[in-house]
Amino acid sequence: MAELRWGAATDTGRVRTENEDNLFAGSTLFVVADGMGGHQAGEIASQITVDRLESGLTAETPTLSDLVAAIGHANRDIFDAAIENPEQQGMGTTVTSLAVMDDPDDGEVFALANVGDSRTYVLRNGRLRQLTIDHSYVQELVAEGHISRDEARHHPRRNIVTRALGIERSIRVDSWTLPIVRGDRFVLCSDGLVDEVHDDEITAIVEANDDPQAAADALVAAANEHGGRDNVTVVVVDVLEGDDPPDPTEEIDVIPAWAPKDDQDDTGDIDAGIDTGIDTGDVPVTPPPVDVDADPPELFVSPDAAGDDPPGPGGSEPPPVDPDADPTWLVADPKAVAPPDGADMSDAITPTIADANGSDPEPPRPRRRRVARFALVVGVAAIAVTGFAIFSAWARAGYFVAFDDDDRVVIYRGRSDAVLWFDATVEAPTPLARDLLDERSIELVEDERRFSSLRSAEIFVTDRLTPTTTTTTTTTTTTTTVPPTTTTEDEAGDETGVDDDAGSETGTTTGS
Repeated sequence: MAELRWGAATDTGRVRTENEDNLFAGSTLFVVADGMGGHQAGEIASQITVDRLESGLTAETPTLSDLVAAIGHANRDIFDAAIENPEQQGMGTTVTSLAVMDDPDDGEVFALANVGDSRTYVLRNGRLRQLTIDHSYVQELVAEGHISRDEARHHPRRNIVTRALGIERSIRVDSWTLPIVRGDRFVLCSDGLVDEVHDDEITAIVEANDDPQAAADALVAAANEHGGRDNVTVVVVDVLEGDDPPDPTEEIDVIPAWAPKDDQDDTGDIDAGIDTGIDTGDVPVTPPPVDVDADPPELFVSPDAAGDDPPGPGGSEPPPVDPDADPTWLVADPKAVAPPDGADMSDAITPTIADANGSDPEPPRPRRRRVARFALVVGVAAIAVTGFAIFSAWARAGYFVAFDDDDRVVIYRGRSDAVLWFDATVEAPTPLARDLLDERSIELVEDERRFSSLRSAEIFVTDRLTPTTTTTTTTTTTTTTVPPTTTTEDEAGDETGVDDDAGSETGTTTGS
């Protein structure tokens, strides 16, 4: 049976007028929650979280999945409260929690769960280790090598978190199981401590104070001495009885909850689903492993994120900050965060990303990320090629009849109004031209009517377009024999002239 001793302290700080942090420290459960959204909302969100974890772990032998499920319930409670109360819209909170749990294989263990940028450290053999990974914008910059950890502490956007409770109806939770080792000292804290006090100074303070309550008080005092620009909360937990400590030369052995057993092949998928046995509403109780590329949550910028803050520890007096300033919400695309800069890969701690109901899926592996990126590129390329082919087919579909630049009637393929670089092409010329058509036919051609097939266009040209014509008139005069009469020569000549004229007219044909 583990035996623990603990101390806890919280303070408003030197700038804020309200304390939005909340904590819980009991015999087997320790929680720090850093509320966000203004004093009328942030403190409510953090209190909801603490209350839900305190009341949610009611099982006689709670498990890691119970802890994760309780955090999921807290997330839903905050989300629903913000919808029901307009004055609480936008509230959220971080949470980091440590609890004594029962493991079917290892017996009593510590369960650690985290969302946001509050932290849990462990001090062993004089070395302070950060166990949790911040869900923050600057941690992503650190993980990608853009800035160092020291630069992150003074970055103007260090208060932007990429994950917090209450922002969406479901939440992804990082969770671990840890051995309970005699002599270990855990430090749970809000960012009000780490933004002001360097890890080296935190180490010195917790080593200098044997009593956990004295250590917690000293850490809070140090944060205020360095500026106290935010609420600061600290819980210190000592392990008095537990497993024998390992050799001092050995690294801390932290096994993530998703790790395969000794007889499992770690090259394949690991079924890490855990049935919580608790109704989690619209979240399935035993879902398949969570897709780490699921829809991202929004980012929360705490009120002190606006503008450039002065340097942290040892810096000058911070400028005035409006403690009641409204927070600002941003939309971003959070990424999976790598271990903190400078960590030895041999002892790096990789969390599982669990759903709100406590399922512990396989973690995102670097190789799988590369495969996912490659698949994404191939998918985008395939979509682009398919889209181009469809667009090209649409632009080249159909036929129409129109005059070309020389006023000849031509059957074109494509669209009369050229789309991008898809110009219509000549499919079939015709013997007709503008000056050979009547007015109605010219109008029909100028309408540039469309046809679904070349045959339909050809029939239109043949049947509907009428060339202009000049009518040929032929007049025939029939000569009738009559009885001879007595006439003068002049009269006879005149009559003969009529016959000549008639004959001449008969031989006349006018045409075009």
